[in-house]
Amino acid sequence: MVQIKKCTFEHMTKSYPCKEKSVLDGCMIMRQSIKPEDVQSPFQVEAYALLFCISGEVNIISDLRSYTVTPGTLFVYLPNNIIKIDCKKESIISEVILASDYLRKNFLQWNKISPLFIQTTNNPVITIPTDRRDELIRMLDNIQERIKTATCSEWNRKAYHAALKTFLYDIISLANNPEFLEITNIHQSRNQDYFARFMQLVSQYCKKERKVHFYASKLCISSKYLSTIIKEVSGKTPSRWIDEVIMSEAIFLLKYSNATVQEIAFQMNFPNPSFFGKFFKRYTGFSPKSYRSNATLTIS
Repeated sequence: MVQIKKCTFEHMTKSYPCKEKSVLDGCMIMRQSIKPEDVQSPFQVEAYALLFCISGEVNIISDLRSYTVTPGTLFVYLPNNIIKIDCKKESIISEVILASDYLRKNFLQWNKISPLFIQTTNNPVITIPTDRRDELIRMLDNIQERIKTATCSEWNRKAYHAALKTFLYDIISLANNPEFLEITNIHQSRNQDYFARFMQLVSQYCKKERKVHFYASKLCISSKYLSTIIKEVSGKTPSRWIDEVIMSEAIFLLKYSNATVQEIAFQMNFPNPSFFGKFFKRYTGFSPKSYRSNATLTIS
C-alpha cells in the first residue's frame, strides 16, 4: 500500500534530503537537482510552497491534476495538497516553503498575499516573463544569502524579511491576473482572506468535520456569512468545496493505494462503504470499484 507522507513544516526542515537549504523563522528555501530515479512517494506538507523550475522539466500531480513545470514557470501549492513530483530528465528546481503562522505573523499585508494562494485552487502554474527569470533566480539566491547573515544583527534580520516580502509581492505582480496587481477593495480582501483560511481548515479537518457550522465557528463568523463570502469569492458554496476536497482525497486513495474500498470508506470517516459508494457515484458517475478498475493513472 502506498503511504502518503504527511509532514509539518518543522518536520520537513529536519528531514528533507537537500544539502542546499536554508531555514529561518518559518521559511525554508532550497535548490536541488532531481533525477528520474529519484522516485518520490505522494506527500502532504502543512505549509505554503512555491516551486520554480530552473532547468529540465518537472511533472507534478497535485490533487489528481497533472501539471508540467518547465524553465521559467512557477508552481504554487497550498497546505495539505497531495503532491507527487517526478521528472523524465535531470532537472534543477528552487523551492520556497512557508509556514502558515509565519506568513500571518510577519506579513502585515497578508490580504495582498493571500490572492496568490487562492489562485492555485484553479490554476497553480504561473509563467514568468523571459526577461524576469534571471532576476527571480537572483532574488532567490539573495534570500538564501540573507538567511545566513540574519542572526548577526536585528538589521540583517529585517533585511532578510524585506527580501522575502519583495520576492512574494513581485510574484503577485507577475501572476498575469488583474486582480493580483492591486487590491483596493478592503472588504473583498477580507473575504479572500476568509476563503484562504476556510480552504486550509477544510484540508485539515474534512475527514472528520463536514458541516459548514464547524468551519464558521473556527473562523468566528456565522454559517450564513461564511456561505455568502465563499460563494462571492469562489463561485461555489462551502459545502461544495468540502465535498470536492473529500472527493479529491478519496480518488487519490483509489488510484494510488492498495487499500480496499471498505478501508478507504472508514479512513475517510464515512458511516459505511455503502454510504461512501453513493457519495462517490453522485460526483463521478462511477462506483468506487468501477472507478478504480478504469483508472489509468498509476504510481511509478
